[in-house]
Amino acid sequence: MALTDTQMHNNLIFSKGNIQVSPQHLQMLNARPPKLFIPSNRNTPELSTGYKIFLTGYAEYILSREVNIYAQFVLEKYIYQLKSNPRSINGSYQMKNTIDTRMVSSGKYNIWYKIVSGQVLVFNIELQNQAQLARDRLEKPGLYLIRKNGKGNWQRIHAETTIKTDHAAVNGMLNNLNKATWLMGAHLDAEFGKSKMKEFTLFHNPSNGGLSDFWESARDKFGFTTDVTRKFSKVLQDSQKQGKEIKWVAHSQGGVIFAEAVRYYLNGNSSWAIFGGFNGIFKDKKDIDLSNHKVVFHANANNNFRSSFLFERAGIEVLDAHANNYDIVYNIAGLNTLNPINILGSVVYSPHVIDGTVQQSPHTLPQSQKEWEKNMDTGPGSGRNTLQKGFEAVNGVVQSGVRYIQNFLK
Repeated sequence: MALTDTQMHNNLIFSKGNIQVSPQHLQMLNARPPKLFIPSNRNTPELSTGYKIFLTGYAEYILSREVNIYAQFVLEKYIYQLKSNPRSINGSYQMKNTIDTRMVSSGKYNIWYKIVSGQVLVFNIELQNQAQLARDRLEKPGLYLIRKNGKGNWQRIHAETTIKTDHAAVNGMLNNLNKATWLMGAHLDAEFGKSKMKEFTLFHNPSNGGLSDFWESARDKFGFTTDVTRKFSKVLQDSQKQGKEIKWVAHSQGGVIFAEAVRYYLNGNSSWAIFGGFNGIFKDKKDIDLSNHKVVFHANANNNFRSSFLFERAGIEVLDAHANNYDIVYNIAGLNTLNPINILGSVVYSPHVIDGTVQQSPHTLPQSQKEWEKNMDTGPGSGRNTLQKGFEAVNGVVQSGVRYIQNFLK
């Protein structure tokens, strides 16, 4: 089946862009008819001729969300320039493997648009990487109330000082506050049911970039408790004192933060086990109780076996742990498998974790193995490369042989 223009634009954003809403929300926004662009800046000279400019629902959403008035006017100025000569405007170029689909830089922003039949359709607006990273670095760890709107999309309401909801989440690496909001909402929906989930509290683990986040996670894994984990440990302790029962989902680096926060507490708010009480081994249960907390791990980077002893001492119930068979974070960073097929598959599919779409990443979304396989076959993204196809062929033979032996032995 041929893709519609809307589907092609969506897939291009998924593949090459940095989406600021959930995939479902983006598709919902772009299901609306494009809207004629009328600049809000009254100083913009009116052109009676030229291309008509339209904004998709997603592009209009991003433009309206840029509350900095100067930035909005700069964006509107560049968008308006597309009326006169969209193919030769300075800084624009045709995007690879497309027909008259172009990108232009407006300084800090990239504007993606398509030219067709005397019209310009702007379908994506996003901050350039360095500008986005600079904005992300201003974010601080803390609690936020997240709630579904009438259309079922997760939205940040306001910052919180305590947890008042029944569910909470802690996010992983490379998640700014926008991404953590919708992504952790998706994980909670998958775990506890979309119809049941109406609100939750996010403990936001900010991102300072890939290398910085990796170093932060490594320090926590080796017991050098980071500032963000100390703050999270205090959240666990304060919630326990309030007598509030909370069900958590910890994703990716969030699992490391959760486990190290518990260890830090068991040692009397100290990183050092030898001085703080040997991870709570010799402490009375009532002095290290965190039993009001229950947790589910999704694609976690902490080792489940090692963490289980910490949680048992603290009285925390681990409800479950889920991960894709080929998730490099869970299998290799977390050392959570001895299965050679899963280890090899994690290496083979690691490019999709590092630089793939959220749908084809075996790490990002809370997908079943079957859903992920379908996205690898038909979802947005690059699909399987030659090495991955070879792995699947060999794996199919191995799995078929294993099933034959099992059936024969029965």
